Amino acid sequence: MDTNNPSDGVMKGVVGVAGATMLFSPVGMPIVHGLAGLAVVGLGVFAAGSILGQFADKAQHKEKPDSIEDKLPVP
Repeated sequence: MDTNNPSDGVMKGVVGVAGATMLFSPVGMPIVHGLAGLAVVGLGVFAAGSILGQFADKAQHKEKPDSIEDKLPVP
């Protein structure tokens, strides 16, 4: 027999409201700023890694230049 327990939904709501209140309180604001800072730093590291990865790929797959001797007509 499956019974609905309304206290589960109420408890989730209370925990959600309490968590949001904690984040926007004076004690929680440094946490929010820290998380935002970590996100910005992570985005910068990701962008730098992706640019360096593209540069490394192009440097490894560089074709050798043609020699001038290959272009001279054969006598």
